[in-house]
Amino acid sequence: MHAALTAPPPLGLLVNTWPKLSETFILEEVLGLERQGVELRLYALGEPTDDITHDAVSRVRSPLSRVPGATRTRELLARHARVALAAPLRYAQALLDAGVRGAAGWQDFLRAGWLAAQMKQDGVAHLHAHFISRSADIAQLASRLAGVPFSISAHAKDIYLSDAADLRRKLNAAQFTVTCTATNRDVLAEIAPEAEVRLMYHGIDRGIFHPSRRIAADANEPPLILAVGRLRAKKGLDTLIDACRLLHERGQRVRCEIVGYGEEHDALAQRIENAGLGRHVRLAGKLAREQVIERYARAAVFVQPSRIGADGDRDGIPNVLLEAMAMALPVVASRVSGIPELVRDGVNGLLVEADAPLALAEAIERVLLQPAQALSMGHAARATVAQAFDNDVNLRVLTRLLEPSHVCGAPSATAHG
Repeated sequence: MHAALTAPPPLGLLVNTWPKLSETFILEEVLGLERQGVELRLYALGEPTDDITHDAVSRVRSPLSRVPGATRTRELLARHARVALAAPLRYAQALLDAGVRGAAGWQDFLRAGWLAAQMKQDGVAHLHAHFISRSADIAQLASRLAGVPFSISAHAKDIYLSDAADLRRKLNAAQFTVTCTATNRDVLAEIAPEAEVRLMYHGIDRGIFHPSRRIAADANEPPLILAVGRLRAKKGLDTLIDACRLLHERGQRVRCEIVGYGEEHDALAQRIENAGLGRHVRLAGKLAREQVIERYARAAVFVQPSRIGADGDRDGIPNVLLEAMAMALPVVASRVSGIPELVRDGVNGLLVEADAPLALAEAIERVLLQPAQALSMGHAARATVAQAFDNDVNLRVLTRLLEPSHVCGAPSATAHG
């Protein structure tokens, strides 16, 4: 008689904030894993900070637990007592690990104890943390306390604004790390040569971001230049505003919408006013995903003018660039970080150097004045996303890496590929 089949234990997914408007890549990952039948337990370190959410959040079925802050001492210590009694040696080892990192380590240890107890209660056999920053610090300690392996998804500023020694510690402790560009992978592999670091491009749902949603241009309206992203220095949106000024000086009748929010808002608004572009360039603010898709549908060109910030912060491959390309929208982007891994100059978009308003203006003008080439690049852009950035396909990298501990339920301290 055959033994009864048992369902694999759930996968724990630790994020900084859930939900978060600007982190659609995490939302897409959760929905993709659910489609593949992976049972998830979501853990969030912070409360939502956005006043709107994407409609797709309502489709997430996985239960969510919020890890209390370090100030909720009584609740945290009650969980710690259970964890310490269950595995005193592991508890002592994790305590030593935390102590080496000073005050931040102690705060992380308090929260990790709560998380370890919750993971045990939920039957989680593997913990996966998004961002190789604070969440990975807590995941490392919770992993030790609970006696289960952990892994990491590393993205952008969490890599480039972190100390190399700190990154090395977490990379070597994790069962594996996945990251969303080959550029990131090479940087991390150089920091920790013996760690398991794999490339896993972000993916999107091509059924939602589909060319059929595009709207024919209104001949009475100026063509729409679109940019979407956090209003941060690394996004290079000041360069786009300067390019729009140059286009108007060259007699091009265009309008521009910049969707997003952030600390650069007032400086960008002032730049628009100083350039005399108040009637032509608009800061649209926060928008939900369906509203962003409406902008993709009406746009003539999508622009991603990213740069490497003065502090070293940079984009990986922005998800909004994938979304625009999936809708067969011609794109112009900077030759920065992982973007050239997606955009091939003259084939599925145009690439320019960062911080080059004239080159950016000329590339935008080329798209607007050469509709046949723009159409061809848009079709090629859609094909590129289908071939290499499909969410369900790319998530198989993660599920294969998880297989020994997640599917078989056999926790391991070593990485598998």
